[in-house]
Amino acid sequence: MTTNERARALPQLQAACPACGARPGELCTSHNGTRVRRHDTHRARRATWAKGGAA
Repeated sequence: MTTNERARALPQLQAACPACGARPGELCTSHNGTRVRRHDTHRARRATWAKGGAA
């Protein structure tokens, strides 16, 4: 399994990311939007998902 596949398997991808603006299902990006975060998501996205903020 590649790092992108592992990142895409994270349950918090069901929620939009308030930190970088990634839509549900999209990987988070760096704060300036030039690089994809391949290993994790922003803490804010995880918190949104944990509170039931899934799309």
